[in-house]
Amino acid sequence: MTRTSMIYVVVSIFMFVVQMSVVDPRGSCENQIFDNMIDKIVTMQCRDDNTGKDRPAFTVSLTTKEPTITGKVPIKFNHVILNCGGGYDPSTGYFTVPQTGLYHISATIMSRNGATFHASLDKNGQDIVLMYGTKINGDNESTNIVLELTKGDKVCVKHYMSRSEVIHGYGYCYFSGYYISK
Repeated sequence: MTRTSMIYVVVSIFMFVVQMSVVDPRGSCENQIFDNMIDKIVTMQCRDDNTGKDRPAFTVSLTTKEPTITGKVPIKFNHVILNCGGGYDPSTGYFTVPQTGLYHISATIMSRNGATFHASLDKNGQDIVLMYGTKINGDNESTNIVLELTKGDKVCVKHYMSRSEVIHGYGYCYFSGYYISK
């Protein structure tokens, strides 16, 4: 079955489930079917058409309340939105590359209450690009780069200064990446 025909089948089933939920507002069985279908769609999107394996991808955000970060340490984005391939670890803040290839990596940091914030995108302990949130309250600094990564490489957004700085939490700071190709 081709990817296009598989998507057609999923969309058709999705439309049927939505119609059933409208017919039966209690929808206990239909809601469970709907939830299962959403899980299947997310799983399909994470699959590589050529190998059938998970295509590494992650999106995480920082939802804690304005954390103070001291030293040159990884920022631990605590809210995992997507983690195809299981490469991101919220307890460490590192994305460990599960498959060698080209990756698109992005991050956004928001400064807080008129303070500055310094960060870097780090690969295996080396700063790749620097990010700086200015003294403007709510200033954003973003980076979007493509990197050639090898299985086992570790990528993180790291606080760049030795002194303590505070960033905005509540989902305004995020980090994501996805596998492009070999």
